[in-house]
Amino acid sequence: MRSLSKQTLLAGTTIAIIIAAVALQLGGGQAATRYVIIHSDDAGMCHPVNLATMDSMQHGVVSSTSIMTCCEGFSEFAEFAKAHPEFDYGVHLTLTCESSFYDWGPITLAAEVPSLVDERGRFWESEREVAAHVKVDEVDRELRAQIDRALNAGITISHLDNHMWTLLTRPDLIALYVQLSLDYDLPIRYRKVEKLPLDQRGEFAGNLLVAYADEGRRLRQLNMPIFDFVESNNYDVSPTEKRNYFLQALRDLPPGVSEVLVHCAYDLEGEGKAPSVERRAMDAAFFQSPEAADTIRRYGIRIIDWKKFREMKQRGELPDEN
Repeated sequence: MRSLSKQTLLAGTTIAIIIAAVALQLGGGQAATRYVIIHSDDAGMCHPVNLATMDSMQHGVVSSTSIMTCCEGFSEFAEFAKAHPEFDYGVHLTLTCESSFYDWGPITLAAEVPSLVDERGRFWESEREVAAHVKVDEVDRELRAQIDRALNAGITISHLDNHMWTLLTRPDLIALYVQLSLDYDLPIRYRKVEKLPLDQRGEFAGNLLVAYADEGRRLRQLNMPIFDFVESNNYDVSPTEKRNYFLQALRDLPPGVSEVLVHCAYDLEGEGKAPSVERRAMDAAFFQSPEAADTIRRYGIRIIDWKKFREMKQRGELPDEN
């Protein structure tokens, strides 16, 4: 029997390594494990958003939501949250009112936070206006009131995040966002700066990227969990393209912990309309579908919520703890 050549041995070893790597990825091994929080923003906005969010958590794969405590649907969703403590809830810190159907404004008296409101007494319409007008001490007062309203309603809160990314528009607002995390001992939606692609880093104009990196280090020093990836580009995708977009996004999730950020709503006759309701309705439809659950299962993706995310961080169980 002839002995195998070095080339044959090398080729066999290479094939074995490739097979092992593929098996590790498909089998969900630690080196390639992909965790995801399927998160629906804007609960509490209005009844059609509330109903779609509730259904997507109870009958779909949405594993977390965050609540706008300053909006008309808050009391309705608070009752659901208290009746269903098994689900995962955050506070969706809100400083903008982008909808023409509603007049969201501060919980705090407008006279106490005048920089937060326009001439009609409602929040500014855009994040640019927020960045141009608000005073950080007034933002601090209002956002603490929003968090406290959820806690006083008896809702168990797992995290904080922010509506329309307004708290990432100025260094002092980024610092406040992180300070709220630390003061309330709650994780916040934050991404590892070294994993931001170059195009997203460019969105942090001027010294914002430096501030974002510095504040991220504060979170890490205090053992707060931070995402490897956040999929948030789907909001502007047309309704007809949503399904294909989400299927590709799920396939492309990187190793580590990701958040897929969606917005669920129904287009209900006689009810107030959520912004971009047609796109939101498709979010709800997809993440309630068997296809979404089957895709996640087929690709070995593990759905978690914010509570599990923090537990894994505290136990040192997350992949890529660097």
